[in-house]
Amino acid sequence: MKAIQYGVIALMVIVLAACGNSNGASPASSPMPAAESPASSSQDTNSQAEEKKDHGEVEKLMQQFGTKKPEKIVTLSVSITEILHEIGVVPAGVPKSSSKLPEAFEHVPRIGSSHQPDLEQIAKLQPDIIVGPMSIKDSIEKKLKPASIPTAYLPADSLEQLKLSTTVLGRVFGHENKAEAYLEKIHREEQAILASVKGKPAPKIMILFGSAESLMLMNDNTFAGSIARNLGATNVLSEFMKKAEDYVPINMESVIAANPDVIVLVAHGDPDAIAKKFEDDVKKNGAWEKMNAFKNGKMKALDPQLYGIASIVKAPAAYKDMAHILFDK
Repeated sequence: MKAIQYGVIALMVIVLAACGNSNGASPASSPMPAAESPASSSQDTNSQAEEKKDHGEVEKLMQQFGTKKPEKIVTLSVSITEILHEIGVVPAGVPKSSSKLPEAFEHVPRIGSSHQPDLEQIAKLQPDIIVGPMSIKDSIEKKLKPASIPTAYLPADSLEQLKLSTTVLGRVFGHENKAEAYLEKIHREEQAILASVKGKPAPKIMILFGSAESLMLMNDNTFAGSIARNLGATNVLSEFMKKAEDYVPINMESVIAANPDVIVLVAHGDPDAIAKKFEDDVKKNGAWEKMNAFKNGKMKALDPQLYGIASIVKAPAAYKDMAHILFDK
């Protein structure tokens, strides 16, 4: 475990050193004090506005499916496949993936990877619709066009987006009750964990995504980012660097100015391999020794089994893990 931590630190040091002279957001000014909790009436107003917004988004996303319930669906996403399983829908085809799919779908035909679907295999299955994640729509739409099969794309990056897509799929397939029951179950588990950290000082977190060759900062609208935000952590990318994009190249000046209390890495690969590759290098560079995250021993590689993909199924476990990282000494 020590080796993993050293490796993650080294990875950050080396890539950030290379990015140090790049142009980016200027260092943010000193952080503002946390805002006070809004009054009850304000919370009610915000809740109603959010509910209205969610309803509008559900209706808009449902329009992609037309007026007739699909009988056969092919999915290009592990995240969406998990949702289908939870609401009792068996797809005609699912993607190949290193991530584990529901055991109940073990014998469901594979239709290639999310980014390289097998059009011939999909055509054999004769689906009514192909459903993929919104994040790959632009890159995958051209590849799917020759199949002449209707497509729909659902948001599946953050936990909130996964919840929204669960509602959409529940309504599309007439499984509203199952979708609502599952979302209520997730909500209860979520609230129990949030209650356990209520009142604890919220740390500043920096979330990295990438491999040894390339690292990006992750915003709140990602799975790990949304989990950390809901637990009360402040993401330095949005709050101090004032960046709205989900993934942003690293600028070392801004990172040092933000001085995060916690730094976590979502590895696009094997964290152990990254650690092994950079373990020696970290000993040669003391650039991070004055950072709060380094001083507090809060530079961690996140468990790829929990954070490798956005997963509503794994959200409760991810909450517990992230709460431990953020708040335990």
